[in-house]
Amino acid sequence: MVDLAQKFEHYRRRFRQAMDARNLTNEGMAERMKAHPVTISKLRSGKIKLDDEWRAAAASALSLAEDLLFGDATLPPPKTSDMFISPKKAAKLRRANNDNIPLYGLAAGSLQGAHSMTSDPITEVPCPPVLRDVIGAYALQTQGESMEPRYFPGDVLYLHPHQKVRSGDHVVVQVMLHDNSGTETWVKRFDSEDAESYHLWQYNPPAKITFKKKYVQHVHRILPTNELFGVK
Repeated sequence: MVDLAQKFEHYRRRFRQAMDARNLTNEGMAERMKAHPVTISKLRSGKIKLDDEWRAAAASALSLAEDLLFGDATLPPPKTSDMFISPKKAAKLRRANNDNIPLYGLAAGSLQGAHSMTSDPITEVPCPPVLRDVIGAYALQTQGESMEPRYFPGDVLYLHPHQKVRSGDHVVVQVMLHDNSGTETWVKRFDSEDAESYHLWQYNPPAKITFKKKYVQHVHRILPTNELFGVK
């Protein structure tokens, strides 16, 4: 039988390792987990145990599958968009870079409606006002016809990686392949979720799509045009 103290110490080390790899401060992690920085400090030190609820919250905040974050496999290196930069530094960098954000591309995936996302930006695009101080904000150029007539091939979507997703929102979902050989990216409408799964909708052809949460790395909200420019 695995000693409980050893198990929680393992969780604590993995949590610290993932935070450190992203340059995440207690304040930065607290913002992502909707917690207090003191709580994050206690989770890092072991004064608060990473129980089921805290592990789920940490995995969601770090955009990692829970069994990957707290398992034994080597943690994948974080993407540039996952790295923590203080809001003040982010704003300064944006001004220095003419207020641009990275634009990623999509290539056809193994299934209809699935794509692989480029690991590096293909270019930069102007940053809308609402995303100027958002850490990790990025844009994505669509491909394929699965979301017509909402989105057409070549459309540029702007994403907020930390915003809460609600029913009816359009999202970009990154899902781990079952053999851990990579990820596939889906642009879909978010319908609902339960304890085990996310439920999405595809427009063309109409189809309900369900992903097990344990395989989902990211669910990022696509901002509609009115929100991008502060129009209500």
